[in-house]
Amino acid sequence: MLSLPLFPLYIIDFAGAALMIICSMSATWYAWKLKRLQPKSIIWGYFFWFSVTLLIFAVSRSSAHIIKYILVGLDIKHIWSFMLPYSGGLNTMTFVALATLTIYFYNVRNTHDLLKEEAEKLEQSNLELETAHRELSELNQNLENRVEERTIELRRSEVKFRRLFEQSRDAVFFCDADWRVSDINESGIAFLKYDSKEDVLNQAFASFFVKEDDWRNFIKRIASEGHVEDFETLFRRSDGTTLVMLISASAIRGDCGDRCEIDERGCEIIAKDITQFKNLTKTIIQSEKMASIGQLAAGVAHEINTPLGIILGYSQLMKDDYGDDPEALESLEIIERQTRLCKKIVADLLKFSRKSVEKTTRAVNINDCIEEVLSVTEHSLNMDRIYVQRELATDLPLVMADREKLRQVFLNLLNNAHQAMESEGIVGIWTYMSEKEGMVEIVIGDTGPGIPGEIVDKVFDPFFTTKAVGKGTGLGLSVSFGIIRDHGGTMVVCSPPEDEKFRTAGMETVFIIQLPFSKHHDSVTD
Repeated sequence: MLSLPLFPLYIIDFAGAALMIICSMSATWYAWKLKRLQPKSIIWGYFFWFSVTLLIFAVSRSSAHIIKYILVGLDIKHIWSFMLPYSGGLNTMTFVALATLTIYFYNVRNTHDLLKEEAEKLEQSNLELETAHRELSELNQNLENRVEERTIELRRSEVKFRRLFEQSRDAVFFCDADWRVSDINESGIAFLKYDSKEDVLNQAFASFFVKEDDWRNFIKRIASEGHVEDFETLFRRSDGTTLVMLISASAIRGDCGDRCEIDERGCEIIAKDITQFKNLTKTIIQSEKMASIGQLAAGVAHEINTPLGIILGYSQLMKDDYGDDPEALESLEIIERQTRLCKKIVADLLKFSRKSVEKTTRAVNINDCIEEVLSVTEHSLNMDRIYVQRELATDLPLVMADREKLRQVFLNLLNNAHQAMESEGIVGIWTYMSEKEGMVEIVIGDTGPGIPGEIVDKVFDPFFTTKAVGKGTGLGLSVSFGIIRDHGGTMVVCSPPEDEKFRTAGMETVFIIQLPFSKHHDSVTD
C-alpha cells in the first residue's frame, strides 16, 4: 500500500490554527468596537462575548496544535502528553460555551428586537412629546400674546367707560346690596351739591328721595322687573333744595344674565336732571293756556263792553230824572258803581288779552322803574311794619319796554306781597344779570305764609284768587304775566324759593322775572 507524505497536511493544520487565532482576534476587536459605539446595545454585547469565547476556543485549540507540532518536532512528546488533557478540557469548555451562546442567540435576538421596538416606541413618544411641547410652547406664546391683547383691550375699554362715567352730563350712581352709594361721578356730585365724592359714598340712596312713596315704588319695580326706565321723582340736595330727576336703573346680575336673581352687588343708576325742562314745559303750558284764555277774554270783553257803556249812560241819565227821589237815586248810584267796576274788569281783560307791546317802548332802567314804584308804595308798607330789602345791581343794561306797564307789574307784585303779609314782614327785591344770556333778572319776594303747593301752578290763571270777596278780581297776576310775556320775557313763581340766597333772606315766596336787555346801552331813556 502506497502511503502519501503528511507534511503538507501538517503545514495546512499549522497555518489554519494560526489563521483561526488571527480571525477570532479580529472578530473580537470589531465586536469590541461595535460595543463601544452602542454600549447599551444587547446584540453588540452578545456578539462581543461570543467573539471572546470564540477567541478563547481558537487560542486554546490552535495553540495546542502549534505547540504539539513544536514539541513533536523537538522530540519532547512527554510534555505534550501532559498538556493534552488540559487542552482538550479547555477546548470542550469553550466549545460548550459557544454552543450555549449559539442556542441563546434566538432569545437574545428576540430581546434585542423587543428592546428595539420599545426604543422606537419610546423615540416616537419622545417625538410626539417634543411636538406636543413645541405646540404647547407656541400655544403658550399665543396665549400670552392674546392675554396681552385682551389686557390692552380691557384697559382701553376701562379707560373709555371710565371717561364716559366721569364726563357724563347725567348723574351715575353705583349702589351695593344695602342700597348705599358705592360710586358716583362728578355730575352726580354737582347735582346733589356736595363738595367731594367722599361726602356721598356710603350714603343711603333712599335719603335722596323727597317722597317715600316714590322710593318704595322704585324698589318694588327693581325687585320685580330687575330694571326701571324713566322713573320721575324729586331728589333732595345737600342744601335742602330739590331737583326733578328722571331715573333709569338696572340691577347687577350674575354671569347667567337675566335668568339670575338680583346679584348681591346691587344696582347701577343713571339720573337726568329735568328740572329746567319741567319748568320750561310748565311755562309753555302756562303761556298757551294764558293765550287761549286771552283770546276768549278779548272776545268776551268786547261783547260786554258795549252793553256796559249803555247801562252806565242810561243810569247817569236816570239820575238826572230821579234827582228828587233819594231811594231811586241811591239805587241808580249802586248800578253806576257796579257798572264802573264791570268796565274796570273788562279793561283788565283787554289788557290781559293784548297780543303785543304798544309802540311806546323805550330803553328803561329797571332799577329806576322799581324805585319809582317804591316811592309810592313804601310808605304804606312801612305803616304796617313791612320793610323793603333792596339788592339792586348797579351795572344793569337798559331794557326795551313800556315803562308804565312795567310799573304796573311791579306795583301788582308789591301789593300782593303787602296783602299776603298784612303786617310785619320783609319785601325783598333783587336785580342782577341772569345766567341766561341776554337777559336781566328781577326777583320780588316776601316773608308771608307762602303759596300752598296744590295751587302754586294756578296763580297766573285769570280770576283765580285766594283773597276775600271784594278784595280782588284775580286778574292782577294774569295781566302782569301777559305784560312780561309781551315784552319777550318770562315770569315764574317759587314757593318756597329754590335758591338758598332767597331762603336765607327769609323769603317764603318769590316771583322771578326775566327780560331781554337792549343791545345799545346809549338808548334814550324816558
